[in-house]
Amino acid sequence: MPKTNGSGQATTLNPKQLDTLLDAAPTPEMRCIWSIQRYTGSRIQETLFLTWAAIHEERIVFIKSTTKTKQSREVLIDPRLKKELEFYRTLWVAKYGRATSNREFCFPSRYGTYKSMSRQNCDLALRATLKNVGLPSGISLHSFRRSLATNMSKKVSLKVVSKFTGHKNLNQLSQYIDISESDELMALSSI
Repeated sequence: MPKTNGSGQATTLNPKQLDTLLDAAPTPEMRCIWSIQRYTGSRIQETLFLTWAAIHEERIVFIKSTTKTKQSREVLIDPRLKKELEFYRTLWVAKYGRATSNREFCFPSRYGTYKSMSRQNCDLALRATLKNVGLPSGISLHSFRRSLATNMSKKVSLKVVSKFTGHKNLNQLSQYIDISESDELMALSSI
């Protein structure tokens, strides 16, 4: 059941739909936020609480104080995400007129770089974007996380997927993964 008025599961998107959504992002900042979510499976709060210290050459570190499980998680940076991060950092430096500092938020609020942007700001941007792109209903900020889990699970083991999502229990992770009718038909054809 797609998410409706805050109830149900967020709709999962395929890679082409995710590209469409990123291409329609209203600002480079939103595009970078959604890219981090898309390529790491992070929750929106984990993404918004990233400081520049968490962005490394090859990995992003979600520190335990910002994760739901209260355990730190390191995620490998996809080359496409690396490109987004480099572009966004250039814009950040131009906007604030100085190099990034390790303690400053990647996605600051309007009150300064030491306070993070709000979840509500991201939600409003997503809702406004969705009105113009013709994607299915039920998409929320959690769709990026569910989409990563679903799309990855078709190619790699759930253990690998859990490295990205941070799930310690594979039963919990399996709730994130949508099963399509074509998945069911493929399963039937294997017996």
